[in-house]
Amino acid sequence: MKFFRKIRQNLLMENKSAKYFKYAIGEIILVVIGILIALQINNWNENNKLEVKKQDYYQQLLEDLKKDKEFSVKTIELLNKRRKEYESYQKEFYSSNLTLIDVYEKLLNLNINSRPIIFNSNTMESLQNSGEISLIPSDIRNKLIDLKNFQNSIKSNQTKNDLQKNNIMQRTLSLFGNLDLQKRVAKQKDLKSLLVTDENRREIILGWENMHAWKNFSERLSTRSLQDLLMGIDIIQKEINKKIKK
Repeated sequence: MKFFRKIRQNLLMENKSAKYFKYAIGEIILVVIGILIALQINNWNENNKLEVKKQDYYQQLLEDLKKDKEFSVKTIELLNKRRKEYESYQKEFYSSNLTLIDVYEKLLNLNINSRPIIFNSNTMESLQNSGEISLIPSDIRNKLIDLKNFQNSIKSNQTKNDLQKNNIMQRTLSLFGNLDLQKRVAKQKDLKSLLVTDENRREIILGWENMHAWKNFSERLSTRSLQDLLMGIDIIQKEINKKIKK
């Protein structure tokens, strides 16, 4: 600044107005160039910070997708296992001479628990709540939003189907107390005969058959949905991996 100030003073003292104005214009141009360079550097720094943040989000999204994929695969395996057990029970009607008690006991041995559907959406929710979802390219962003909506749909359908299954189960349970009671009186012949009559068994079988049929139908739907979800996850993982800086 002292150097430039000295040049200006010399030009004024020498009464060289034309040269002074040319110099002034040159100095203004230099200042403008300096400001532009400073802004460019600042923009580069900001863009670099955003890129670092974006890369971090990519890693978090991949981690969530990996967990969802692992959960979906395990859930599909479990549901397929339960379906085979149910189908095995059904086949016995065509290969065995079953009694009322046989059917009753085999039905009670089938699994009645539902598989809770839980997905990892922490990163997506954080991105949406903070507004930083805009950092993610629109093609990936739209796929992520569609995936999250599909996951919500799967959970919603599962909740509705479980509610229906539980309603059927609750009505049937009133006919024989609960499953724990059945185990406790299993070796108590006299007590068992008083608590569980043939008439009760018929009603219980019909109710339990209805409940397992609904459960099987629900789990088939969940299996197909999770298989579709896996395909969607694969696509998004590939798209994100293309954006990851090695």
